[in-house]
Amino acid sequence: MNERPSYDELKERVKELERELDKYKQADKKPFPLKRGYQFLHPDWPEVKWNISGLFIRRRFLTSFLSFMKSSNISHVLKTFHDAPDVLWNGGRLNMNVKFYDDSAEYFKSLNDKGVGVFLTVSNLVLEEKHLDDPDSNRLVECLDEKCGMNGVIVANDLLSDYLRKKKPGLKQVASVVKSFIENPQAKIEWYKEMQSRYDRVVVHTDHMFDLDLLDKLDRTKTEILINEECAYKCQHRQRHQTLTSKFNIDRSKEIHEEMEKIKKTVCLGSSTILDDKKNLENTRSVFLTHCEVKAIYDMGFRDFKICGRRKPVGTFAWYLINFIFNPYLAYAFADMIYRKIEVDTKKDVANVIKRNAPAKSN
Repeated sequence: MNERPSYDELKERVKELERELDKYKQADKKPFPLKRGYQFLHPDWPEVKWNISGLFIRRRFLTSFLSFMKSSNISHVLKTFHDAPDVLWNGGRLNMNVKFYDDSAEYFKSLNDKGVGVFLTVSNLVLEEKHLDDPDSNRLVECLDEKCGMNGVIVANDLLSDYLRKKKPGLKQVASVVKSFIENPQAKIEWYKEMQSRYDRVVVHTDHMFDLDLLDKLDRTKTEILINEECAYKCQHRQRHQTLTSKFNIDRSKEIHEEMEKIKKTVCLGSSTILDDKKNLENTRSVFLTHCEVKAIYDMGFRDFKICGRRKPVGTFAWYLINFIFNPYLAYAFADMIYRKIEVDTKKDVANVIKRNAPAKSN
């Protein structure tokens, strides 16, 4: 039978445990960050690198937003801006009169000089060999500096991907979420691993973000999480919708547009229609992530997150950025400044339109 330890022995063991506990306490003691700007970022995911839509259609807003972020010492969290004007290679969203600026090369360089990469959403699904010579699409890609290591393309078509690897080998390539919609609705891990071996990053299918076991098998450095897509979870019309979008961007077919409008009005649960109980009979949720879901994925080690919304009204788009990037306890202050800027810019735009349309003065 083992002898019971003496009082002195127990006392010494307690002291040993206290010494060990002190080591852990000292290891956990980290000073509060005092550098200006840190407190402005969302405290649950301060190390996220944001990939933000609106490069063209929200050019003025994003330029102001970037300046604002720099003045607040937090522009380092802005990794890339992405979008595409109305060119044949555009995918994911319809070509809807988004301008191709003549000074795009200078605009892209100005973003690079401020530490932000530029990615073009050339994610059309149905491109054929004959489409690779499209002059506007090629001219757009030529505006990108491939030597700086910050710029790239978001692709969904293997033919275009191979073409651009030869044409501009210095550009990074991201596998679009559209590619996963078409090729991997079954959430096969083998597909993700193959894509991560071929591309710099892969945007996860929005239905698969809820499968934490699947996410845990992905390379964190090559994974991008789209957090604010408003499509319905396991939408049965997503593949058809995206294919029609790509076809429309090539030929502007009236019949295709009418079919897309029919889908939108009759079966689509995207955006606010997710709340329509007459349409959403199965109470399906959207794939727009909650804060708790974003934090769970962040805590798994993922750092590349994407905010879409390039076809949303500027106020809605600004809300997405405020909602996810900023500390919620300070967000009201940022919202006030950002929306004031939007109001000023809108008044300028209206004044310019009135000036352009005003009748010429007679002598």
